[in-house]
This record gives sequence, structure tokens and C-alpha cells, in this order.
Amino acid sequence: MSIAGVRVLAWGMSAALATAFCAGPAIAAGPWEVSFRKIVVDEAFRSEGVAVGDVNHDGKLDIMVGDLWYEAPDWKVHEIRPVGKYVAAKGYSKCFNCFSRDVNGDGWVDQIVVVFPGKPGYWYENPRNKPGHWKERPFAPDVSNETPLFADLLGDGKDVCVFGCKGAMVWAAPAADANEPFDLHKIAPGPKAPGTDKFSHGLGVGDVNGDGRNDVLINTGWWEAPVDRTQENWTFHKADLGPACANMLVYDVDGDGDADVISSSAHAYGIWWHEQKPSPSGPVFVQHEIAKDWSQSHAMILADMNGDGIMDFVTGKRHLAHNGGDPGAKDPAVMVWYELRRPEKGKVEFIAHKFDDSSGVGTQFVVCDFNGDGRPDVVTSNKRGVRVFLQNGGGAAEAAAPAPAGSPRWVYSGGKWVKAETTPAAADGPAVAMFDGKSFAGWDGPLKSFRIEDGAIVGGSLTARVPRNEFLCTTKTYGDFELRVSARLLGGGANGGIQFRTKRIPDNNEVSGFQADMGQSYWGCLYDESRRRKVLARPDAATLAKALKPADWNSYVIRCQGPHIQLWLNGVKTVDYTEADDKIDRTGIIALQIHGGGPSEAWYKDITITELK
Repeated sequence: MSIAGVRVLAWGMSAALATAFCAGPAIAAGPWEVSFRKIVVDEAFRSEGVAVGDVNHDGKLDIMVGDLWYEAPDWKVHEIRPVGKYVAAKGYSKCFNCFSRDVNGDGWVDQIVVVFPGKPGYWYENPRNKPGHWKERPFAPDVSNETPLFADLLGDGKDVCVFGCKGAMVWAAPAADANEPFDLHKIAPGPKAPGTDKFSHGLGVGDVNGDGRNDVLINTGWWEAPVDRTQENWTFHKADLGPACANMLVYDVDGDGDADVISSSAHAYGIWWHEQKPSPSGPVFVQHEIAKDWSQSHAMILADMNGDGIMDFVTGKRHLAHNGGDPGAKDPAVMVWYELRRPEKGKVEFIAHKFDDSSGVGTQFVVCDFNGDGRPDVVTSNKRGVRVFLQNGGGAAEAAAPAPAGSPRWVYSGGKWVKAETTPAAADGPAVAMFDGKSFAGWDGPLKSFRIEDGAIVGGSLTARVPRNEFLCTTKTYGDFELRVSARLLGGGANGGIQFRTKRIPDNNEVSGFQADMGQSYWGCLYDESRRRKVLARPDAATLAKALKPADWNSYVIRCQGPHIQLWLNGVKTVDYTEADDKIDRTGIIALQIHGGGPSEAWYKDITITELK
């Protein structure tokens, strides 16, 4: 697949607009741990499609949802056309899909809207900061198929629309005269070409046969793009690309040099990838299941979410797609990104990362670098409202991205997203000393394994083996906080850690919970002690080398707020993690560890905590 084709499928918007508005700085060197913070722009049902662009030329990305646009960064609401009142469980909006493009070439981003399958499509001319509704013009008499696309079909960096129209499969681009409907080019003239019914499911754009030209796919085959894309009646190749679906993403999933296809069920259960295999009659496809644990993944976007150089994909549940009549309709409206890994040649695995369970997607959404920090973000609009999910841990733009100080902010706490009153400062109150430097007041544990020396808590011994893991624990529990600890390790192979949101295991020396790890390559890592028993997030080698002071005192900062956990080692952020499992406790004790093994010591001092409200 061409680079341009991949980019358009990844960002879901005009390539020109992506370059101008969504590219930001070069994508930061990865891989990185992916976590998000959510901004609820509007809780009302406005649309099931969404577009982004700098509507007012102030250098910030705004959001368009058919009737309205929201002005960043405070999300002031502006009307594009008369605003309808839509009821989530009883019907649909008048914006099934929404795309952004400078249609008339005046340098201002306009809005393209698919009202509903089988209805005419319209575009709305940006009034260039003048008051009033935007001028409406039709661009097509009929836009059919439930997944009309806006993609770089021609490979020239300019996105065009692909959809069914009056029984033909067409691609459409603005006419020379912007007052006229778009020029329509018939890929399959019909009548009744496959994929062109108003409620057809499954449509994709990508280079299937490796000739450098983007083809058009449906679930029963693909049209091969000719050299001249304006040529009508492209050659159709039959292929079994699975059940009726939503977006069809074209990508070399298994890294074998040919294009595979990813698809998902729009109204039932199932997400699949279809492995391309050669045959005497042309490409054939073998279906592999990715997931079937949730339903109605009515839109998908290809994007490298973690900067590892391999494309992943983002999707979500379309909330109340048929007003509650589909399988699993009342299940949580999840957002999930699936991480593609190739553990060895010819092997493929997809790792699901749920990042929300109370929003979902509509029929179309956007992935782009919304705040210019070099990391892909997600923008959605559906029957639960309008939301932005910003990746944590990006570049300098991160601090300004969520919202101005004093504006609403949302955190995931107690199994749901809740509104915090204001964007928090570095700390909500005074730091409280947890260790007085001379006694174990406020601490409990096996004192035969811990002592106080030179104003520090010391676990273990340099003259004898440490027989097993031991933990000195606080007698008080904590929820959201910022914890600061200075620590060092002595002895060959020494290991320790700072436990938090942790519980004692009854009748056992062990504890269970999160740990800021210490030792060898584990410094700066977030480990899950005695629970999942694995590293949840870690810095790359270069970051660790920059931060760590071997055999010296190292300063840890541990910040927990809702599901969001951040670690800093000597002022360098090493972990930015969001816990996706709302069953994991958000409160617990704090504990200091000496790890079982050879003669070694773990030293801890300057222990303070600030509880966050």
C-alpha cells in the first residue's frame, strides 16, 4: 500500500489538512506506553460523524459535527446550520458522516456531510469568520453504503469521496465550479453494483495487488485501479473478505510483503484480519479472528498508536446503532486500540487496549495528532456526545493540550469517568513527611528485616542472604497522591521497590499491588507485584540511561490520580500509564521492599506524600 494511502486510512481526513493541521512535529521516537486523558466536549447527541480542522484560522484544531462546530480550546459552540434535537434511543441525527476539506480552494476548511445512507450529500462553505450559517450546497444526489470513505484514492495527497450512488460505485471530487455538485467517476457503473445499496456494509481503499495504485474493496471482492482513475468500469476481482463489515483496512499485517485486510462486524460480533495468499487466479484471502468479545465496531482507523513503526488500529462500539436492537447493544460503549505485534517471522498477534467504556464511536471518527505533541489522538461523536482522547506523555504541547486552567477535566475513578472541578496544579496541598528519620511510627512490618540508619530505612543486609521478599508497610491507606522517595541499592544483584495502592496478602510475607521498581534494568518500571506479576510499563533503554544514577541515591516521584499513574526518576518521566481494568483497586497501603536473594540492601529516605483531592 502506498504511503499516502496508509496515511489517509490512519488519519481519516484530507491528506492536505492532515499535513497542515494534524501532522504537528515529527512523530516522537517510539515505542512508548499509550494512555489517554479524556475531554468531554459535549454530552448531547449531535452526530455520528466528526471532522477536525482549523475553522477560524487561529492555529488550533476545532471540531465539526454537522450542525455545529466547537472552537478550541474552550469549545465555544457555533452553528453551521439550524440545530436539530436528536434522541439517542429513538432515531438518528442528520450527520451520519462528516469530513473536512477546503472544497472551493479559498484557503479555509469546509465541511462535507453525509446526512443519512441513501440521502443526498452536502458541503458547507466556511464563512471565513463572518457571522451566520454556512452556505449549503449539494455534492451528490445519493450517498449510499454505511461506510462512505474520504481517502487518498488517487495517491496525489488530495482525499476524495468513495460511495454508492444510484446503483453505481463512484468516487467524487470537487468540480472546477464550486457551485456545482462534485464530479462523479464511476468505478462500477451498475445498475445495482455490489456494495451500493444504501445500507450496504463494507468499503475500503488500499493497494491490494502491489502495483502502487489504491484499489477499492468490498467484502465480496475488489476493483483494480487503472492507471487513469477517471476510467469507468474498473476490473472487479471476486474475493471472500468475510461477513458484512464496516471500514476495510488494507495493510501488510504479517510483514510478508503483500497487502492483507482488516475488517469488523458493524452490527454483530467479530473483528478479523484476512491474510493474502497467492493463487493461479490471483490473490485469495484466509480469515483469522482478532476478537469477538464485544459488538458493533462500526468504524475503524489504522494508525501507529505507540510509535513502534507498525500500524495498529483503533475502533469502538457504536452506541445504540439501531436504537438498542443489535446484539450486545446494551453492553458498555468501549473504545479500544489493537496493538499489532510480530513476535517472530510469520507470527502475528493483536493486543487489545481498552481506553474507555462509556463513549464508543459513531459511524465514523478521526485519529490525528490533535494537540501537536507527536502522538496520535482520537476524536469521536456519537449518541453519547462529543469527546477528545489525548495521548499522555507527548512533547511540549502536552501541558497546554487538555484545557485551560480552571476548565472541566475528566478522570477515570471508581469504575467510571468523573468530572474534576479544575485542572490540578503540581500538588493539591502540603507535602507530609511519612518517615521522621528515627522511628517506625506509621509503619508496620518485619523489623528483623528492616532498620533505621543515618536517617534512612534500610532493608536487608550486606553480610547475609535475604531469604525472601519482605515489605515494610504503612498503617494508613491512600487513594490519589503524589509520593516522593529517595532510594538506593547496595550489593550485587540488589533489588527493591516502592509499593503503592497495595494490600497485604493474609498469612503471607507478600503484598499485592503496583510497584515503582528498583534494580538492574527495572529502575523506572511500573510492576504489578503478586497480581499480574509483570511489568506494566517501562522506559526505553535510552531514557533509563539518562535518568539513572547507578549505586547512588535516586529520586522517585509517583503520582496517582484515578487510573492515571506516572513515574519520574531523577526528574525524567519513565512511565505514563492508565489502568484500563476498573476492578483494580484505586486505594491501598504504601510499602518498601527488599527483594529476596544474595546479600543486598535497599535504602529509603526523604519520604513525603501529598494527597490529591
